[in-house]
Amino acid sequence: MTSIRIIAAACILAAGATPAIGATSEKLAKPVSIGEQGINGPALSKLDSTRPTMRELHFEQIQKTIQKYLEGEWGTRVKSVQVTLLEPLDPIKIPVGVVELQIPSVAGGSTTMGRRSFSIQVMVNGNTWKTIDALADISAMIDVVVPARFLKSEETIEPDDLTTARIITYDVKHPFITDPEAVIGKSTARPLQPNTPLRPTFLKKPFMVKKGDHVMIEARRGNFSVQTSGVTKGSGQVGQTVMVANLDSGRELRAKIIAPGLVQVEF
Repeated sequence: MTSIRIIAAACILAAGATPAIGATSEKLAKPVSIGEQGINGPALSKLDSTRPTMRELHFEQIQKTIQKYLEGEWGTRVKSVQVTLLEPLDPIKIPVGVVELQIPSVAGGSTTMGRRSFSIQVMVNGNTWKTIDALADISAMIDVVVPARFLKSEETIEPDDLTTARIITYDVKHPFITDPEAVIGKSTARPLQPNTPLRPTFLKKPFMVKKGDHVMIEARRGNFSVQTSGVTKGSGQVGQTVMVANLDSGRELRAKIIAPGLVQVEF
């Protein structure tokens, strides 16, 4: 009986010395440095083989590059630039590294908006890697001068008559007025509704003399002159002629506008 137990125990010890089927060996593989020979020959790969060598360039980055380029080109002529990228929209594989996107400047600059194409240089670690052709819709926002109230035709514009409004434009060389100082003191060439973006063609120099103004009529010959009061029958600028009525005689005369409130006749 005792001998059977000894034999059984020996069998159990012998079985424990043999790894079970499917068990994992606890022996670790020796690390291999870059370029180092493995214990069984050359290393199959470098340790950094799992690091990515490419990254993705997304359309938002291209869109922002175009926007910054145009803002630098147009400066204060616009308040903001809107860019809607049309192509490319899919991510582009580029090498890992320090990446810069550059757009070569156009000689003399470009004021064109709407649909435009751009050549974008992809720089990786300071070297040109690739040029991307991009297509985008371009617009800009500008602040324009507008009437703050209804303005009648021939009305002289005062500072309180004006305000500004932000509108969209598709050309840097737009026809709208952006400086209120270019409007103040001018006369309206037509009736203008509030918030109408002003153009130079909507304005003109104000009349120095308007119909119904009381003026001084000066009759001059050489060093001799005579003055009397009159009322204008029309409107005009300096150098133009208008009909005036002499208040003393009631006679109407053709006179030349010399200055505000002064007309001159020859005799």
